[in-house]
Amino acid sequence: MTIMVRRSMKILLFVGSWSLFSVPAFAQLDNVFSNLFYDILGPGRLSLSPGKHANHFKPAADNANAELVPALNSLIVGDISSFPLSSASGGISYDFSSGRPVRTTESLGPIFAETARPIGKGKLQVEANFTYLDLTRFRGLPSDQIDFTFTHQLVPGDMELGDNPNESDIIDVVMDLHTRISISAVVASWGVTDDLDASIAIPVTSVHINGTAVATIHSYTFAEGGAAHHFFGGDSLHPVLVANFPYDRSATGLGDVALRVKYSLARGGSMDAAGLLDVRFPTGEKENFLGTGKPSYRLWGILSTQMGNGGVHLNAGYTRNPADLQSDAFEFRAGFDNKISQKVTFALDALGKIDLNKSEAAHLAPGTATIIDRIENTRDNPGGGLVPDISSVRVVKLSNIPDRNNDNAYSAAIGFRYAPSDDVVIFANVLVPLNDGGLRAQMAPTVGVSAAL
Repeated sequence: MTIMVRRSMKILLFVGSWSLFSVPAFAQLDNVFSNLFYDILGPGRLSLSPGKHANHFKPAADNANAELVPALNSLIVGDISSFPLSSASGGISYDFSSGRPVRTTESLGPIFAETARPIGKGKLQVEANFTYLDLTRFRGLPSDQIDFTFTHQLVPGDMELGDNPNESDIIDVVMDLHTRISISAVVASWGVTDDLDASIAIPVTSVHINGTAVATIHSYTFAEGGAAHHFFGGDSLHPVLVANFPYDRSATGLGDVALRVKYSLARGGSMDAAGLLDVRFPTGEKENFLGTGKPSYRLWGILSTQMGNGGVHLNAGYTRNPADLQSDAFEFRAGFDNKISQKVTFALDALGKIDLNKSEAAHLAPGTATIIDRIENTRDNPGGGLVPDISSVRVVKLSNIPDRNNDNAYSAAIGFRYAPSDDVVIFANVLVPLNDGGLRAQMAPTVGVSAAL
């Protein structure tokens, strides 16, 4: 058994050293979407249009980078920074007050919900875990189908879109967004006193963003006038109106380090109670989606009780998150664990995050635009004068993303803990969303190993 613990410690120390010295593989992930919008809407590819029309969608690119880009970036950063840490006190514990070891836990504890019972004075528990996230859905919409529509600038002197035929041209962009994240973390917990535990979590985060955005020019000038004024290639009479814009960037580095302090308020009766303070330090590079750029704070209350061969654990508290476009939140976790055998425990957790600041919601659905399409006629009217212009009104939806004032997230996790010995616990679980709030993975697996010293 001593050999197994030593091997576990070597693995943990290796992962910890890696987390301290890792550096980003590629820089500045936060400009991926900015560069993409300018590439599509700026005078780069559209420069093949007649020169006087090449910059007419640049104001749309400027607006996208002022509003859409920060929101997209914050969604990815928020999902990484808010992913739950595993419980710091799962495993087998003993009471030595009688002079001999007496096992105090019937099961190995929950995986995400925190237990109220401390690990004990002088005890050290070290854990390494790995989580994989494939963020495929945003507010119920597949992320590869996220769609934005951009309108032409208003020509000086015009009152509304469509007064000039050029203003009836629009560009539609399907993002084809794929975001894959892996989080490797080392967590060390120390029993400072019989009532006070302190722990530190050091994450290494890897982020990979890629896709091939498809831009389509819906050319009113070509359809009605026979000559396109905006196109990606060819010429005005033979325009290329659809173009692909691939993007592929990644970064790896130290994430936001967490320091947790848990204090036991009551234990030994039918119910254990504790308070927990969790501080996340801005050690991860915000520019590479490795951190939020500002510290966050969580203050939790914890209740635990034993029920037969298992336990029930309730956590609830307030999260203060001052980062841009990151809302303060009320969070809760409810964990249930039950001993299947002396070495195996089944764990079920329910988790929730309720946003409290509506003003911090990511507004990626900028509403609609009204375009009045006009067909100018020069034919003589038999009754005298010219035939009146024909016009129609289009209401263009600028995005297919549902607009909300929060991204509340509810999830469930199911998993198992296995103890090959009293000192080592191996665990695995899967987190699945219960609603469609935020940018989420349909399934997030976590595996890990912990050693008690």
